[in-house]
Amino acid sequence: MELIRKYILRDWKLKGLSLILAVMLWFAVSHVGESKMSVSVRVLPQNLAKDFMIVNIDADDVLVTINGPVSILKNLRPRDVKVRADLADAKAGRYTINIRKADIVVPKGVRVETVKPENLVVEIERAIEKHLKVVVKLNPKWVGTYRVKSWYPRYVVVEGSKQSLEKKDSVDTVPVDGDFMAGEEEQDVTLDTKDMLVRKLRPESVRVILTKN
Repeated sequence: MELIRKYILRDWKLKGLSLILAVMLWFAVSHVGESKMSVSVRVLPQNLAKDFMIVNIDADDVLVTINGPVSILKNLRPRDVKVRADLADAKAGRYTINIRKADIVVPKGVRVETVKPENLVVEIERAIEKHLKVVVKLNPKWVGTYRVKSWYPRYVVVEGSKQSLEKKDSVDTVPVDGDFMAGEEEQDVTLDTKDMLVRKLRPESVRVILTKN
């Protein structure tokens, strides 16, 4: 017993300091070692049948609040957090999707606390493919100075919403413009699809040749 008492009393200041440091370390790990942060994450719709397409979603991003070790959070990037929306059973129509914590993928050791908004409204339409005739538009300032000699291709393939394409037979180019001086000018011109809901366009531009009047 005397031996034990001597061991306890020997260097008691050093032992006391060690105990205090151990308690402080435990407190730091338990309370200061974790933190929380919020990240804006883009929603990733998945498993939608190829015959359908999303034409509107009321929020492309959601705000996800996460909790975890500071060592992980300080190096975390928004792309490390993924929010998945399963649309496997969706058809044409308007749907409300509930974003659950289980739908959010985070790094190991990180926990999801909240997500806002918790619900997203998605509009889905059937997708079709059409061949549309290209109509070349010339910027009004060049009308009378140049005329359209030729363009290629004459038709493009457009894949998009049935509702926006079914009555379409043609698609305009954006007005052809540039610093024209030569007797013949050649330019790649993009197509104007602002009044369509397009998923794919092949090709995305046409080659236009102008000739001076």
